[in-house]
Amino acid sequence: MTVVEKLQEWKTLWLARKWMKSNARFLPAWHIYVGITERLFERFEKGAFPPVIAGKYGLDAELLAKWVDAGVAVGHLKRSKDGRVHAKREMLEYIEGGRHSSVGALIREMMELHMPTLLQYPRLLEGRQRLDFHAETHGPTVAETSSLLEKLAFPKIAGWLREHSARSVLDIGCGHAGYLIRLGRRFRDLRLLGIETNEAVAKEAIRKARAEALPNLELMHADIEQWSGPSAPVDLILMNNILHYFEPGRRRQLLRKARRLLSDNGSIALVTPLYLAPGGQPFSAAFNSFMAAHNNLHPFPTERELAAYAEEEGYAVDTVSPIIREGSWYFVGLTKQE
Repeated sequence: MTVVEKLQEWKTLWLARKWMKSNARFLPAWHIYVGITERLFERFEKGAFPPVIAGKYGLDAELLAKWVDAGVAVGHLKRSKDGRVHAKREMLEYIEGGRHSSVGALIREMMELHMPTLLQYPRLLEGRQRLDFHAETHGPTVAETSSLLEKLAFPKIAGWLREHSARSVLDIGCGHAGYLIRLGRRFRDLRLLGIETNEAVAKEAIRKARAEALPNLELMHADIEQWSGPSAPVDLILMNNILHYFEPGRRRQLLRKARRLLSDNGSIALVTPLYLAPGGQPFSAAFNSFMAAHNNLHPFPTERELAAYAEEEGYAVDTVSPIIREGSWYFVGLTKQE
């Protein structure tokens, strides 16, 4: 073997080691996903023997034992000297009802939606039929993950509302009505209206709104493209993470209709990823790869493309401000022009 061949062999080994280490980073996400889905962290909350849990809940004992070993290895579980296994406290915060349940929902979305789709790219590249996104199935999970972004985006929305002296707000695609409920708590005299096309999500939004007892908040199950509009023009329209449901031509129609629903000095507050924006290019590239794999989802626009849509439909781009720069999430403020 020549020196060059030996060097090539060592380089191959180094690359293999590099990718093995890279793939190991996937293990914690997989472990949390299984734990949340099968409620395993709850089963081990107070400490238990894995065979007992397997028998009690009808689980495969060998697979559960391997999941436990993986959990101990990545630091999600701890094993006592007597063999009992305990879920670490922070893991319990990811389950439904926990302080960080929206993070758990984000992991479910990644594992159930994004990863399976991206793994189908070889088949899709060969010209096979693209996928369909089933909003009825995945809508509630997507709505739940939006609450993560909501906490970071809300201060920008509230600031924009104050700056433009808005007295009425329409949220198109309001999800679980998180933004409207937050606005209603802070600004008691606002007129608030939300529409949501997913019926199950709309019902959950209505349930949450009733619990808040906000007198000026109205929610309904409706599609913006068929909806006749509010009884009176609104000062501010929110569009949070909805552009991927509209192809470019329909995005212009959406902005055109929104313009008709706005008061003379009205504005739009958009929360959206921007494709290949500085600082978040890897995330937005993966996000748009996921969107493009579907018949009924559409890639997010670049900042320049969004500005072109807006200007064609009679808006000025007043501000483009990062919310999560690493994820290409931005707040975009549009003002209605005469």
